[in-house]
Amino acid sequence: MKQAINIIAFLAFSGFITYLYLQNKEEWETKYSNSSSKLDSLENLSATLSEKLAKIEEDNFERDRAMYEYRFDPFDSDNFRIYGLYRDVEKRYSVLDVALKFNITNSKAIKWNDVMGERWFIVPVKGMHYLTEEDTYTNLAARYYEEPSDSVLIPRFNLDPSPGKFVFIPFGK
Repeated sequence: MKQAINIIAFLAFSGFITYLYLQNKEEWETKYSNSSSKLDSLENLSATLSEKLAKIEEDNFERDRAMYEYRFDPFDSDNFRIYGLYRDVEKRYSVLDVALKFNITNSKAIKWNDVMGERWFIVPVKGMHYLTEEDTYTNLAARYYEEPSDSVLIPRFNLDPSPGKFVFIPFGK
């Protein structure tokens, strides 16, 4: 008798599972079809974004390489230059001092003015860099200068070179 009850219970359970499967089969197939199409579109989007990321990385490499190779040309006044503001709070530097400090071979390329008790210099620079937490002066020097010792120029030129800010990259030796 116990065996018959077990068989009947097993058959009832199997029938219930089959009923539930048949009841939900269409809904599951629809969800599977929708999920498959979403997966395909996500794979296409992922491929597109991967291509864009590769292009951005290539552009960043080219930009960094161009900045690395950029040298101050004292005779080139026709092309665009990037200028940075250098602040001398105590007014202790002359234009020639600033030119020597930041490797500008033509001090006439630097302009200055006294503003509210401080001396401000407009100095040609190589470019700008957005500082992140991972950036160190050593890896910035490797990225933008031929000589690692030029890494001291970045904190010397920028008063508060902290992550989350843009810093000027002065010319190296």
